[in-house]
Amino acid sequence: MGLQVVAIPCDWGAGQPGGAAGVWSWYHLGLFYKHLAWMEAAHIVVTPDEGRPVWVDTGPHVYACRLEPWMTFAQKVRQVISTLSLEPPTLFLTGDHSWSGILLPAIAAHIPNLGVIWIDAHADLHNPATSPSGNLHGMPLAMATGLNTDKFHPLPEKTWQLWESLIQPAIPPQNLLFIGLRSYEPPEMDLIQAHQMAYFTSADLIQRGMEGAIQAAHALAQRCDALYVSLDVDVWDPSFARGTGSPAAGGLSIAQVRALTEELFRWPQTHFVEVTEINPLLDRENQTALYAYGTVRTFIEGGQNGASLE
Repeated sequence: MGLQVVAIPCDWGAGQPGGAAGVWSWYHLGLFYKHLAWMEAAHIVVTPDEGRPVWVDTGPHVYACRLEPWMTFAQKVRQVISTLSLEPPTLFLTGDHSWSGILLPAIAAHIPNLGVIWIDAHADLHNPATSPSGNLHGMPLAMATGLNTDKFHPLPEKTWQLWESLIQPAIPPQNLLFIGLRSYEPPEMDLIQAHQMAYFTSADLIQRGMEGAIQAAHALAQRCDALYVSLDVDVWDPSFARGTGSPAAGGLSIAQVRALTEELFRWPQTHFVEVTEINPLLDRENQTALYAYGTVRTFIEGGQNGASLE
């Protein structure tokens, strides 16, 4: 059974537009390089039906920007994933990281013991009452774990009610591994430490190498039925990976991330891979998309070998 690619070209959870174009850029790269494995994959594209320009303003929920149109599209995404076969290895291409908050519970409904490797500069454990920006792409793991119930600032009751309707606790804290962390707020680190979630900061990895993270990932794979590997391109240092909306200095190199992913993609448990937050509008010659494409190419080609869930 070959690879399936699920593209979600929507960036409403981000702080600025451009992530949707990052998803579409993959189709240009796959065709430009005549990548047979990419072209032979089964492609499912889920696009918003919203007619009005969502990016005109943040909407009425200033602590959860564009929440209502996001929720409308989230329902469509959830329905598509619920009818999707999860047997083939699957590559998710998302316009921003908020969609993981829908994807993870939908997948975990079929694979309860799902492990998540979060390769990202950010922890993404905020809720609207802890987030300094109100952008939903900083909240997907709070949706998928249900762990963050804190209120650090006042929030309109309607916003909180809508937020609570999104929470689907599906990923236990022991099934989460953060790799590349360096930009987070105290409420997020408080949660990580209180629930003893495993994490490696960029500084850890730069100083000590990738071996510890690989060993932790392998231990997680051994006790889970499948792995979901989420690669946010802002884990790379913005000195070269400019095409992302939430850059953070002190990131990892391409070689460091590929040392990790090359190992992960060898394991049969690595069944789901997500690439997110590519923004060509902030880039030069689409370089960040090209780095990401090269990084997951072995997963794309491995998916053609017929690996499937038992």
